[in-house]
Amino acid sequence: MKKIFTIIAVAVLLTACGESNLDVIGMVATRSEGADARFAQSMAYKQEHGVDTIVVADNDYLLYVVSDTHVDFTTFNLDTFVTDYLSDPKAAPFCLHLGDLINSVNHYDTCVAHLARIWDGTGDTCFCIPGNHDIYFNQWQVYASHLKTGCYYFIAKTPNFKDLYIAIDSSDGTLGKNQRKWLEDVLSAAQEEHYRHIIAFTHTHFFKVDASQGHTSNFALEETYDLCDLFARYGVELVLQGHSHSRNLTNFKGVQYLRVDALEEHFYNAYYTILDVGQTINWQFVPVGLQDPDKFEQYIPGRPHL
Repeated sequence: MKKIFTIIAVAVLLTACGESNLDVIGMVATRSEGADARFAQSMAYKQEHGVDTIVVADNDYLLYVVSDTHVDFTTFNLDTFVTDYLSDPKAAPFCLHLGDLINSVNHYDTCVAHLARIWDGTGDTCFCIPGNHDIYFNQWQVYASHLKTGCYYFIAKTPNFKDLYIAIDSSDGTLGKNQRKWLEDVLSAAQEEHYRHIIAFTHTHFFKVDASQGHTSNFALEETYDLCDLFARYGVELVLQGHSHSRNLTNFKGVQYLRVDALEEHFYNAYYTILDVGQTINWQFVPVGLQDPDKFEQYIPGRPHL
């Protein structure tokens, strides 16, 4: 609790000094629509759009995963990720973004324009979910106007297998009652489909041990227990997460929880992740940017993300 009050005090001070990158209110309570309202809007879109089935040419494929790009004024790291993905002949015809696409306000147009290289004319797509920064400053409707939905599922169909991917909206640190029920319904129905892999992806991760980002830091303890039990009971193999800007792997009740690095522009130690999806799932972390703190400010102007 003391840490939260300290954060609020620092945030208020920075705001008073002209710092516009912090949503002080949003760090304490959700300013955008809550979890159930966002879920209802996402489901309305998916009911109209339907479930995507992505045809993958080979049984083994490389899945590109990125998180926490925090786009604001420059896009070097994001452009590198997009170029690497589009240039890789072994890459799946889809990739994942685990949230915090942008850093603050007025940057969705820039972020989406640079991701558009994946969507425009290639047959590939980037499946995104919102992070806490994506709904800060009351921005959920802006996110939805560009990316339509925050929770959904899709199927990757290879010549001999089907893999299920489930996108979970945890942007304000909870799934809410209705998304939680939907998630169990999806997992229950999946038991009849004989998927090779069931992979969930979300922004807020499950084993954070502090509250450094206010109410979006982590799930309530009871919700963590409940969701981890749900994943274990229904055979989820891997849960992908971002949010903390550092990698971690936790195996709990037979489920792998992989937290990936940030690709933030103002973050010298930036990485994206490639999953090698076959009979097993392996991964590697790919460095992007300078990887040299001494050269950081010389190359990319601006301030580090707080």
